[in-house]
Amino acid sequence: MKHVLLWVLLTAQCPAWAQDSTPGEQPADVPWVEHTWQTLRDQGLTGALRLDYFRSSRDLDDRTDFLGGTAQLKLTPSFNNALDGKLEARLTNQDVGGDGDTEATLLEGYVTAHFAHADLRIGKQIVAWGRADGVNPTDNLTPRNFTVLLPFEEDQRFGLTAVKLDYHVTPEYTVTFFITPFFEPTKVPRPSGQGEPIERRPARTLANSEFAFKLNRTGGALDWSVSYFHGYSTLPDARVLGFGPAGPVLELGYNKIDVVGADFARNFGRYGVRGELAYFFTDDREGRDPAVKNPFLYYVFGGDRTFFENLNINLQWVGRWVQSFTDPETIADPVAREVAAQNAITDGQQDRTSYGLSSRVGKKWLNDTLEAEILVFANFTRRNAYIRPLIGYAFTDHIKGTLGAEIYTGEEETAFGRIKRNRGAFAELRYAF
Repeated sequence: MKHVLLWVLLTAQCPAWAQDSTPGEQPADVPWVEHTWQTLRDQGLTGALRLDYFRSSRDLDDRTDFLGGTAQLKLTPSFNNALDGKLEARLTNQDVGGDGDTEATLLEGYVTAHFAHADLRIGKQIVAWGRADGVNPTDNLTPRNFTVLLPFEEDQRFGLTAVKLDYHVTPEYTVTFFITPFFEPTKVPRPSGQGEPIERRPARTLANSEFAFKLNRTGGALDWSVSYFHGYSTLPDARVLGFGPAGPVLELGYNKIDVVGADFARNFGRYGVRGELAYFFTDDREGRDPAVKNPFLYYVFGGDRTFFENLNINLQWVGRWVQSFTDPETIADPVAREVAAQNAITDGQQDRTSYGLSSRVGKKWLNDTLEAEILVFANFTRRNAYIRPLIGYAFTDHIKGTLGAEIYTGEEETAFGRIKRNRGAFAELRYAF
């Protein structure tokens, strides 16, 4: 992180970026600090200072009442017409005054070279695929952090060091190639009071590189894409290695997957229709290894409608079908059965078929300064749900307040039910510049 900050300071003084002075000179009537600040602003410097309160942590524990502070900076420099970049970093302490540690995270840091018919991006980058709202079966390239105490979905994303090439075949058709040997897992809540599991990540070698391909069409009546991904699941699966003084010794592994996917979106006036599906190939085609995901089909279909001027209602049907399904409850060994059951919850493979609904309803008032939203993910098969009401008010162009809550319902052995202890209110006061 120190190198990132040094890079910002050095590039702030780069003569090639100064658009209103002779290279190597500074206007005599402008102080150095003001000139540096203006140069950074000219190169796309934006940021935010955020004060957050969360009633509960997002780990599987009983800790409560977190007051956190976050500073986030983004710089989008343009070196010339053919070369630009992005640098976005976050400095946060989720429990100021408590036992929280201050952490620095480089969310993205890359350069992009622009050619006549292609764009080449190299560096740490967030690559999000899929046209559905919030539930994206084809979004497998870069990870998330589900434990971060920040209120919005985009706060969970962080980048992966990779190379991405977008080749524009025509104005409507783009072919994307993606490759990286630097696998990073998604950060998920883990139970407290248990021994630390052994984590087995793929070695960072060229032989273990993840790669993906997508053909994307935009600009017509129907937008669509088809894609393929070869790599590793960002969600871990646990395996029992043996027993120690504290109990079972667990290993967390990230297994190979191959994903063939497609999505589409089309608007009919105020109506929007969208869909997304993906088939996941895994190494456990016969369903014999409870520590490896079974192959499965994952799909989302739905649409949205705008009423009046700014009331939007989005509904989506979400489903899974698991090939070679084996019920974890049939495993005789009680420890292996419990571990397999937790894997099935994490992977959404508790049943051969499962169905649910996602919904997002949003409305704005007072010239869009006041907005409210309610987000719902409901699983009908296992009867559990996540509900997030949210309301925000922009006091000025720079200051915004947000109030919300995270509500989890369901039995303990369900995806949302097992994190019911983490339900609670949250609030944020944000200053953006």
